[in-house]
Amino acid sequence: MASAHAFFAQDEGTTFNLEYAWRLLKDEPKWMGESIGNSSKVTKTSASGASSANSDTPSSYEFNSSSPMEHPMGQKAAKRKGKAKEIPNATQDARNKRAATMERLAQSKEDELELKAMQIIMKDTSTMSDSQRDIHEKYCNKMKKKYGL
Repeated sequence: MASAHAFFAQDEGTTFNLEYAWRLLKDEPKWMGESIGNSSKVTKTSASGASSANSDTPSSYEFNSSSPMEHPMGQKAAKRKGKAKEIPNATQDARNKRAATMERLAQSKEDELELKAMQIIMKDTSTMSDSQRDIHEKYCNKMKKKYGL
């Protein structure tokens, strides 16, 4: 670590005072570079500052397209990805909720009609005339067949 500090001070002319940040970020994929074993660092070979690149690795200025550096997804990209998944599911959920609501509404209307039919069947016929009683009896027989009573 001391040699790294000395190297930084020699290149930049100041001391490296962000060691706390370096310790936090050194293991993050974004800051690790292509790979530790396949380093393309230019090394100094003499005190005069002449440098040479490793002959088996590309120079630090060349772009290696075979192994691109992977980095974490950004906030906006993650948000877009999340919304893309939610939209089809949200519309399908809305359709399912609407269908369930329509089924419940139809069932409640059917129950209401059955209740009205039962009220008509149970109606007191003692105060009805003979013609009203005949019509009531025909209607009651029709409702009994419809509801299986």
